[in-house]
Amino acid sequence: MSPAFSLTVFKFVLLAGLAAWFSLVAFNNLVAFRNGVFAIGQLMRMAALDQAPAIQTPLQRRRVESAGWHRAVLALVLIAEVASAALLWAAAIGYAGASAEPAVLATLALAAFMATGFLMLLGGSWFGYYIRQDNVQLAHLVLIGLACAAMVVVNLSA
Repeated sequence: MSPAFSLTVFKFVLLAGLAAWFSLVAFNNLVAFRNGVFAIGQLMRMAALDQAPAIQTPLQRRRVESAGWHRAVLALVLIAEVASAALLWAAAIGYAGASAEPAVLATLALAAFMATGFLMLLGGSWFGYYIRQDNVQLAHLVLIGLACAAMVVVNLSA
């Protein structure tokens, strides 16, 4: 087995793994849409800041109580997840030999994956989730870092 082939297999597994994972995330958000709306509603209502001991901050003026907005935001996140997963699958298939330049598609797919991470990071930051939900912020930062690391890998040449 050549180093080039083994690197191609690694890239395929990386992209297919990310695609499978994000597909499952999107599927779970679709199946449990009401639960996701509730969770996003908690974030947008800034409910964590009301837990004892309550934290008062001027950011609380940004609270959004409307369930319609909570549904719309989850729908937007779901669309981003599905688009990212589809692009990741296409990139993985490209490394399986279906594309002459799979790195171009992989770069686009990882950019969509990173954009989804930024969507969640910026949305959560708008509602001050780092004050009480810093672990969620860390998860979003890890998604962005993972996209960057994967970008380096898919652009390696053997």
